Amino acid sequence: MENIRTKVNDIKNNIKLLNDELIEIQNKCSHEDTSIKYYEDRKQVLKICNDCGVIVGYPTNEELKENDYL
Repeated sequence: MENIRTKVNDIKNNIKLLNDELIEIQNKCSHEDTSIKYYEDRKQVLKICNDCGVIVGYPTNEELKENDYL
């Protein structure tokens, strides 16, 4: 049982470290290459960075038209 608990704690620590590293990379990214994506779970169309995957905002009406969302 102790071995399982240790392994679970190690995995959780690794996830936290990787998540922190991901956030640091996303914060340094210039988000120059973006695309429009529909998120079913949010029921929203959002603009995402193609390099780091972070949501950078909402598309303009022009961008929505260009990508056949309007």
